[in-house]
Amino acid sequence: MTIIIGIDYSGARDDRNTWVARGHLTEDNELELYSAQPVRREDVFDVLAAAPTPAVAAIDFPFGVPREFAKLLNTGDSIEAMPDVWSIIANMSLDDFIKFRDAFVDRFGEHKRAGDASHFSESFSPLHKVNPNMLPMTYHGIRTLYECYHYAPNRWNMPPLESPADPSDTTTLIETMPGAFLNAIGFRRGTTKGYKRARLAVQRRDYIINNLAAKSGIPLPTLGRVRLGCRANDDCLDAVVAAVAAASWALHPERFHHPDADELAAAKLEGWIYVPQRTH
Repeated sequence: MTIIIGIDYSGARDDRNTWVARGHLTEDNELELYSAQPVRREDVFDVLAAAPTPAVAAIDFPFGVPREFAKLLNTGDSIEAMPDVWSIIANMSLDDFIKFRDAFVDRFGEHKRAGDASHFSESFSPLHKVNPNMLPMTYHGIRTLYECYHYAPNRWNMPPLESPADPSDTTTLIETMPGAFLNAIGFRRGTTKGYKRARLAVQRRDYIINNLAAKSGIPLPTLGRVRLGCRANDDCLDAVVAAVAAASWALHPERFHHPDADELAAAKLEGWIYVPQRTH
């Protein structure tokens, strides 16, 4: 049995609106959802550490920062992969992280990560500061990854970093973006755009909920347990979509868009958004 977790991480500085959806894959490859509920950011590590293995968690926050900004943060040894950057950011305050960001953006502009710039025009840079402010999400998310990595390095499989010797006994953590996942599995942007706060938000959430199983290819027999939460709250829906992304990965990681040979070095340092190969 593979445990499945979807996490929509809060971008609010005051730690509102982080949601976690949990479930497992059945023998028939159905995703049985248990719950979707709000948590504090500080609880995300406990959720991940407590999950029995094997598990897959899809998380909606940047796993890294643009290479040029990482170089600015670095004052010691060379940096080659995300854990090097996590160590630097974990040892600074949010205020200091913002000061470094402001100095960098004032001088060089708001860089995107290489993979985002190439494949996700709709994405924001992890350095984006206004509507939405990505900085608290990026900072606290990376600190969570640092805590995971140093708690038990061999417990985690974090693509595109090298896999542990026995990935079947790990929790796989993938960075995803719910909106991009929906687009990749065949939801047209015109039918979902505005599902968060537009006038027709509830109707568009209903459309996503009602078609999520068919378009993802993941049966969701217990979707009713979280339906009302998803209708009422877009963050709840994003956590459930992330859980479906995690289930899709658990069943068919080869169907996801992975960095190619020319993109791999940058992806290992900056992070990579994982969604399936687009179906349209």
